[in-house]
Parts: sequence; C-alpha cells; structure tokens
Amino acid sequence: MALASEELPLVVVDLREQHGRCIRVVAGELWGIENNLSISNMDFREFAGAVDEDGVFRDF
Repeated sequence: MALASEELPLVVVDLREQHGRCIRVVAGELWGIENNLSISNMDFREFAGAVDEDGVFRDF
C-alpha cells in the first residue's frame, strides 16, 4: 500500500497499549503522531480513531 499510493502511507505500530495494533499515516502527518506520542500528549487510540474509511490517518 505504501508504494502503490501517491500519499506514501507509512505503518505506525502501537508498542505501548495494544502491542502490534497498526495504522497507516500519510508521510506529511507522521511528525504529529511522533511528537504527540513521545511527550504523552495523546494516545495511540486517539490517532487510530481518526483514520479515514480507507484506514489512513491524514489529520484531525
């Protein structure tokens, strides 16, 4: 999927709450997930709940 889409959606894996749960995120929004998870501002489940119908997180 990452190579087939022009958006280059990357896989983000939950390593804290539900080990192995994955979402895809467009490359341009990866920084927001990394920043918020690293400072515990948001949880993985918040990003997982905001994915589009195709399972890709694009923004809130």
